[in-house]
Amino acid sequence: MIKKIFFIRRKALLILIILLLPFFITGIVYAKDAHSKKNIILPKEEVVSRDYFAVGDTVTLSGTVNGDAYVAGGIINIEGEINGDLIAAGGTVNLKGNIKNDARIAGGEIIISSQIDGNLTALGGSVNIVSGANIGGSLVSGSGNLSVFAPVGKGLTVGSGNATLGNSVGGDILAGVGQLTLTPNSKVSGNLTYWSNSDAQVQPGAQILGETTHNFPPKPAKEQPKKIFSSFAITFKIISFISALIIGFLLIKFLPVFTKRTTEIIDKRFLASLGIGFLTVVLAPIVFIILILVVVTIPLAFIYLVAFLITLYLAKIFVAFWVGQKILERMDRKIGDFLTFLLGLVIIYIVTMIPFIGWLVGLLVVLTGAGAFILAKVSTYKQLRSKNLL
Repeated sequence: MIKKIFFIRRKALLILIILLLPFFITGIVYAKDAHSKKNIILPKEEVVSRDYFAVGDTVTLSGTVNGDAYVAGGIINIEGEINGDLIAAGGTVNLKGNIKNDARIAGGEIIISSQIDGNLTALGGSVNIVSGANIGGSLVSGSGNLSVFAPVGKGLTVGSGNATLGNSVGGDILAGVGQLTLTPNSKVSGNLTYWSNSDAQVQPGAQILGETTHNFPPKPAKEQPKKIFSSFAITFKIISFISALIIGFLLIKFLPVFTKRTTEIIDKRFLASLGIGFLTVVLAPIVFIILILVVVTIPLAFIYLVAFLITLYLAKIFVAFWVGQKILERMDRKIGDFLTFLLGLVIIYIVTMIPFIGWLVGLLVVLTGAGAFILAKVSTYKQLRSKNLL
């Protein structure tokens, strides 16, 4: 059974109701403790007695947070103590501090040497859990390369190109991998079940106390259903491309300043945009459920849902414009905004159709574009407020 990646405690749910209602208007959470500067530092001697929010190019958390911590940035350093949950997204994430509950991490490179009392979810290009770490609960990871040299108190669920286990796992292992390696120091207290085209490399000294089951990935479906699906996918892509093209042209025509401002944010604050987009996608479904459960806010829930879906759909429009600009800069050429957008949109659709990496590129496009769109809306809102136009 695939384990649930995200769950929120009752206390966090009540706080989120207050903090996230403004999302459909401004697109981002702002609270007394929220930060959005380039370099954010929570000093070692400082104690935050509530939930902590930080977004910046570099975020260093050396102090103590007595609630949950939500952090996004290019480089994230967690060196202090978090007495709640940690949700973090960044280019590079270094976890050295102590997390009393669960940690949910996404990043290009993730290095963990923390004491995590709860469960750990780590999604990234490279995830390295070093020997000084300790995971009290379970570990769920999706990555290009995963190495686990710290004890995991419960089970391990993995989807990875290469996974190396070098310590104890207190429960079952469920893995879909290209190559699985168990070093002499590894010990699996439960069953090992994995899907791979290659046999696991179980080195001398490694222990598997339960049963080992090697499953091979499913073979491709029959040719005829595959052709039908392929035709449907191509038709959908064409319709989606035309729709995006029309909407992009309308934005450039009627909102040229806002569109260019959003693409500038992608260019200047790419990692911050990616991190905010990730947090938005993670938190938005939770807010929607909360609003649905509170009967009087059901209409607001659907207004919120529409705003969220619009944000996700428009994300690729801004990224396409940015991609077109970057390509033309490399070519030292200038063309009109409409043709620039068209060039970028074609490139994005071609790349997202490439097997294996297409889905990852598509995800990055949505997260980055959504984050930049949110930052642009916040900036526009502040400008209008300063001029007493709202």
